[in-house]
Amino acid sequence: MERNCNRPILLKHAKEARKIAASGGDRMIEWITAWPTWEMIRIFGVISFVLLSLGVCIGIMSSIPVWKGRAKLAIYKLHMAATIVGTGIGLLHGAVTVIDKYVPYSWYEVLVPFTAEYEPLLSGLGTLAAYGMLVVIFTTDIRGRLGKKAWRTIHMLSYPLWIMTLVHGFYLGSDSGSHRIRFLYMFSIVSVLSVTMLRLLIHQTSHKTEMKQRRAIRRQD
Repeated sequence: MERNCNRPILLKHAKEARKIAASGGDRMIEWITAWPTWEMIRIFGVISFVLLSLGVCIGIMSSIPVWKGRAKLAIYKLHMAATIVGTGIGLLHGAVTVIDKYVPYSWYEVLVPFTAEYEPLLSGLGTLAAYGMLVVIFTTDIRGRLGKKAWRTIHMLSYPLWIMTLVHGFYLGSDSGSHRIRFLYMFSIVSVLSVTMLRLLIHQTSHKTEMKQRRAIRRQD
């Protein structure tokens, strides 16, 4: 009898709890949809590109043979930090497009390349770049198992992946018409190209020096 008497009370409390939960859920949805999603997408995209560009530049610099010991390790850690944080912010950039009200994407469009209704090619490049960067980061953690040659081959994907993020951001970004954003893209391009040319020059110079030393040794023999 006591259980039956308490049952209506329990049902009443359960209904009230559902109403509170429903109202709380509605408030949460209203709060999320009130976010300045368009601005967030743009900011996350730009920050991600800047950090990935920084990661590429530092990664190239870390391969220059002038660095030794702790200095080389510190540069490598900075390279990985910029790459990981840049990739993470890039993932947020993609996730926020799902709740955007201006040009909303579905999760399917975000996760499956070239399926987006809006600019499928450019959107797909962003998705592929994100997947590629995750592969580069993950394989870096297991490079001991992969072997140096396999890891280096995969790691070289960072260059085309960076180009994909550049094309995605420049041609799809609504801020690309801004002089500041254009300067940012141009500065990033010049920085990556300059560091790459420097690395190639140093490699070529060291290779020539090594060849001269070998020839000198052969002449002595």
